[in-house]
Amino acid sequence: MSVKFKKKLLLINTLFLLGHTTISHADGCGVLHYMASKSNGVTITGNTCKTVDDIALGSEFKLMPGARLWFKSQQDTDTLKTQGICQSRSALPISISVNNSKLPWIKANDLSNCSSWIDNKMSCDDSAGAAKALTCVIATIDSESHPKGPEQRTTSVRMRTLSTTDDLDKTESAQDGMELDQEQIVSAMQPDINLCKSINHTAAPIKITWLVETNSRVNTVNSTPSNHTDQPFIDCITVVIKDFPYPQPSQAIWLSNQF
Repeated sequence: MSVKFKKKLLLINTLFLLGHTTISHADGCGVLHYMASKSNGVTITGNTCKTVDDIALGSEFKLMPGARLWFKSQQDTDTLKTQGICQSRSALPISISVNNSKLPWIKANDLSNCSSWIDNKMSCDDSAGAAKALTCVIATIDSESHPKGPEQRTTSVRMRTLSTTDDLDKTESAQDGMELDQEQIVSAMQPDINLCKSINHTAAPIKITWLVETNSRVNTVNSTPSNHTDQPFIDCITVVIKDFPYPQPSQAIWLSNQF
């Protein structure tokens, strides 16, 4: 094989690889990460990514009445975690497209009177005239604001630091005989709780009590007062509490906090 032919073949292969890389990058796969465990009433169409939780540019979220969508950026740094949440209060289905590879990433489709994104918050009325039928909020969470390193307990049990709910692997965080530090747990889930408050336009406090089982799961969540009028707010907090990666306690334990 001549040197000239080898060079030509190498050039062709290089151009092919560059073209393949460009196409792969151009499909926008993984612009957002869909947080299915926290979302409800959401379906996805047009997603070209291989995994359902990685969302490509051009995808579309369809929110059924009362649905809630959680997502996060795939371009986070080591210290910054960007999460978003959309809450539908419409009696009609709502379509949201992923139309940009940069913040705020999403756009509401076929909704009237949508506000601009101000302080990373946007709301829209629906075609039936319902005000703020859709509200979306995006927040950047600073992981450095949470304590680092293991913490020494009075029981001589060392507990792994909890930063944000998505930083911990649930398998790794489950350790036999672990004590639960309620203050640290509540602090770690507070960024998600703040998103729930912001998306539901509420400042009314509510007391939540929940049971952490010995398998690190939460199945029982009670709210006080039980007649709280903002059920979407309660539902949002409940899913944050249930989704949290708790350390495995030596026995089932009740936790309680006013949010």
